[in-house]
Amino acid sequence: MEIDIRKNYKFLEFRLFPLSAILLFCLLFCPGAVTSAPVYAKEPILVIRTEGKDFEQAVRGIRQETEDDFSLNEMIVSRSSAAGEITGKIKEVSPGIVVLMDNISISLYRKYQAELPASASPVPCVALMSSFMDIALKGIKNAAGIFYEVPLVTGVVNLRTIMPDVRFRKVGVIYRDLMAASVKTNQTYCGKEQIGLTAYQIPGGGDIASEIKKGLELLDKKDKIDALWILNDSAMVNSGLLRDVWIPFAAEFEKPIIVGVEVLVQPEFRFGTFAVIPDHVELGVQAADMIYNIRKNSWKAGENEIRQPRSVYKIINMEQAQRLFRIDKEKLNNVDKILE
Repeated sequence: MEIDIRKNYKFLEFRLFPLSAILLFCLLFCPGAVTSAPVYAKEPILVIRTEGKDFEQAVRGIRQETEDDFSLNEMIVSRSSAAGEITGKIKEVSPGIVVLMDNISISLYRKYQAELPASASPVPCVALMSSFMDIALKGIKNAAGIFYEVPLVTGVVNLRTIMPDVRFRKVGVIYRDLMAASVKTNQTYCGKEQIGLTAYQIPGGGDIASEIKKGLELLDKKDKIDALWILNDSAMVNSGLLRDVWIPFAAEFEKPIIVGVEVLVQPEFRFGTFAVIPDHVELGVQAADMIYNIRKNSWKAGENEIRQPRSVYKIINMEQAQRLFRIDKEKLNNVDKILE
């Protein structure tokens, strides 16, 4: 069948002309009737952090997730920074939310909040990249955070796949009273995988080096642990104690040592066997999700809501692992970084 194009064109022309006229009338006499969606200014985010590559990676994760809706501002602090500097920066930026990275930033923000008038509503904050976040955020209002410590069970489950000859029935840990809640939580997680977590608490007030030595002796000789877990506690793990206590013990122990920071699995230390740490970029992405949730909740954080890291990074000290244990190399594809 032949179509009369001119006839169809005239039909469209007849139909469209009145619509065009109506649209023109609206634009001329009713400018509010035909408009695009309103464009809002980007809400400022203030990131308060210390120097370091790990922190830069976390900032990158936040920025890539929020750049369409937020403007990101950074403030670099150090141990010599004062709470007054935080006050000045917040007045300058007027952020909708603050992101705190590292214990130094959290401590400064706590002091800033303490100086606010009682009637003031504190700016909400999300904290990350700090040890034992449940402890670090105590006393801070309108705050949420992400743990830096990855549950021990994650490391053990991965290690027993890589090291089929190690049974991992019992893992030992030494802790201070401050970390009791974290140890108890990890005991529960490990129990679900039939892994025993034997804990030795250091008494307060004594010589910490002697107490650590005593605890290690008990865990190794009496409790006969299959592996050792090291907490990210700077009071127990520092350069002096590593040199005088931990590394000499590791030389005799010759069993897997699971740590929570990359530096302790460097082969030159001859200490840690396996580290499971958060993926720092993904920590930033997770923090961005929390920022959006807080905005959706009228800028109110779930009071001291603290989440586990969603994505982890696994590192093995291959020099030590191959020297002491049989390694199933086919399973190493689950490890993100191999140090030799």
